[in-house]
Amino acid sequence: MNILLSSYDFHEEWAQDIIRPLLHQDMKVVVIPFSFDEKEVKTVDDYDQHYGVHGHHIPYILRPFHYYGIDDIEFVDYFRDDKETVQKKVMAADILFFTGGLPDQYFERLKQFELIPLIQKSSALIIGASAGAMIQFDHYHITPDDDYPEYHYQKGLGLVSGFEIEVHYCHSPVQDMGIQRVIEEKGLPTYTVANDGGILCYQDKLIPFGNAYLVNNSEDKEIFF
Repeated sequence: MNILLSSYDFHEEWAQDIIRPLLHQDMKVVVIPFSFDEKEVKTVDDYDQHYGVHGHHIPYILRPFHYYGIDDIEFVDYFRDDKETVQKKVMAADILFFTGGLPDQYFERLKQFELIPLIQKSSALIIGASAGAMIQFDHYHITPDDDYPEYHYQKGLGLVSGFEIEVHYCHSPVQDMGIQRVIEEKGLPTYTVANDGGILCYQDKLIPFGNAYLVNNSEDKEIFF
């Protein structure tokens, strides 16, 4: 089961009807914060500023899980954990959480720790936000932004396929261009996922929730569920 999001705010009202039945207080969450920019995070100290105990991303990651009563939350530490430790953490998870950031660098770090086969075989609920949603696909597109100047496709984990998403959707012309390219070049149905939206993928079913909609290319409108 996979959940694709744009933000960490899945404790808010727009997500509760979908998320609440899936999360239980006795579940163990393992966060894999491998999506950082290698130009910004070069040392252990840099990493701790982002993902250490008092790192500035930590409250936003913990908040939704705490809201649903989950306190058993463990982080993979890119700089301190060896390969075996990371793999054991991942295998022990009931929920794997993929953070937002840079999806291509995320994928390479998962390869570095030989996590991809483990994740592909895992029975854990996998929740990803932004980059953490994008890398769950077999392939995904990247729309130009401040981090990526050119439109391109990247290989992902192969956990979901047969459709595409545009994360952080806000009706911008560059996003609409990216969506149309996916539809025209790949022939894939594409969903817009705003910061208050998500998609649940379960047994070949897609359930959009919140502000997430299928693009109807024939009429250039969105199909509202």
